[in-house]
Amino acid sequence: MPLETITAELRRRNAWEATDLGVVMVRQWLGPIYAAWFAVALPLFVLLHLLCWENWPVVPWLMWWLKPLLDRPPLYILSQALFGDSPKRCLFWRKLPELLLHRQALAALTWRRLDSARSFSLPVSQLEALTGKARRQRLRDLGHPGRGSAVWLTVVCLHLEIAMDFALIALVWLLIPDFVALELFDLFDDHDAWGQLWLNVVGFCGLSLVEPYYVAAGFTLYLNRRAWLEAWDLELSFRKLAARLAPLGGVAALCLGLALGSGLLTVPVIGFAAAGVPLANTPPPEAEAAPINLFCVQRRERAAELAQASSSVKQALAETLKEPELQVCERQKRWRWRDARPAERPERSSRDPRQAQWFAATVEGLLWVALGIFITMAGGWLWRRAPGLPKRVRRRSGLFPVLPMPGHDAMIVPPEAGLGDTAWRLWSDGQPREALRLLYRGSLAGLATQHGLPVRKSTTEEECLRLAAAQLADSDLLGFLRRLVRAWQAAAYAHRLPDAADARRLCVEWSRHFAITGELLT
Repeated sequence: MPLETITAELRRRNAWEATDLGVVMVRQWLGPIYAAWFAVALPLFVLLHLLCWENWPVVPWLMWWLKPLLDRPPLYILSQALFGDSPKRCLFWRKLPELLLHRQALAALTWRRLDSARSFSLPVSQLEALTGKARRQRLRDLGHPGRGSAVWLTVVCLHLEIAMDFALIALVWLLIPDFVALELFDLFDDHDAWGQLWLNVVGFCGLSLVEPYYVAAGFTLYLNRRAWLEAWDLELSFRKLAARLAPLGGVAALCLGLALGSGLLTVPVIGFAAAGVPLANTPPPEAEAAPINLFCVQRRERAAELAQASSSVKQALAETLKEPELQVCERQKRWRWRDARPAERPERSSRDPRQAQWFAATVEGLLWVALGIFITMAGGWLWRRAPGLPKRVRRRSGLFPVLPMPGHDAMIVPPEAGLGDTAWRLWSDGQPREALRLLYRGSLAGLATQHGLPVRKSTTEEECLRLAAAQLADSDLLGFLRRLVRAWQAAAYAHRLPDAADARRLCVEWSRHFAITGELLT
């Protein structure tokens, strides 16, 4: 790859800096990266819903399983833009079939799918096109710590994607007006097809917000590891230096070589021979405290001597030593024999180590118990929500159930036969809200006692309508319930009362639907 055309600063970074570089790259080329992402992810999302028409809960799992294919187009855009080749649409569309239908697609979707460092391994497979033994050897060479950082990147991005899903649902709930009787947990309801589609859309939005950043961060971790192993920063520095000295010809190169050679001869070498015999110019142990300062001082002295010389060649060497690339001093760590320094005996602790072992074993046992409880609860919850389970058989008791009124402390009792006339008298006496409340309350009582609808304390008006639509076959009764609920919601939440004629019609229709059965029951 041409390092001269790279648009980012190549230097050795830690894992946090490399990850931050990936985020900056996505911000820099946001449009092309997300265009490449949605060019594949959005049609695939729609196609999976069409293929799994009656099994929409399967779609999020399929999208998760196909992530290795979805990550390849953004990585292609990142690699092209990083090395100065601005991505073009026509070239991307010609390259897209090769990106998706590559020879490693089967491996990426099967035995490599659960690779926790997938973002770090993807550039090796896609950009270097390595397979088999060569790929495994390449990954071993890159190895730690790049792969360990990529594993933590996967864990963080997984939790970040889940957090984005919850944040999007909470944002939609905050934008819903107050007069709409909708709770936050109603947005997590996936019993019907449209509820599952809503959750799938939220999951796709969270995936689209996080996944391009995940790919870019893994790519920069891969680049950072190569910069450490292959010294890209030094290579670029020497190439720039050679480009600056090229107009001067071979004399400058010879001077630079002489300067570097003379400078290296004056640098003390810290090391040991294979047989353990120290070299002749090895400094004493007390000089090891500041080897970097000794090197810098000797280099400055050598540059001063060359600058004061009468020879033009030595003066040119002094000017060459003033280059910024040659002004870097760094501390290097080396291995040394253990016997060279007397080992210090560690202080023994007065505490009994068995207490710490018992404490660690107790904490580990509690964690395993908590994990077992969590798995049991999660399995029971998934088993109850499985779409293929038979519905529970609801027994209708011969006695009238006592049902709580949603949002009130009063209890629902079996409706009276004259409740419609009582509601009209309240309307005529100037209490329209109480009249509508009485009709709504009596309707819930009639639905619960006469038709067996399971009305709970937390049941809202919309949930009552859904229960009635699912279990009642009488279209006239369903139409009456819809008009009554809409009139009650408008009066209770928006303070808008219906016309007197509509209120009278609701009272009469209530008696027609519930009063006859109520008389027989009472």
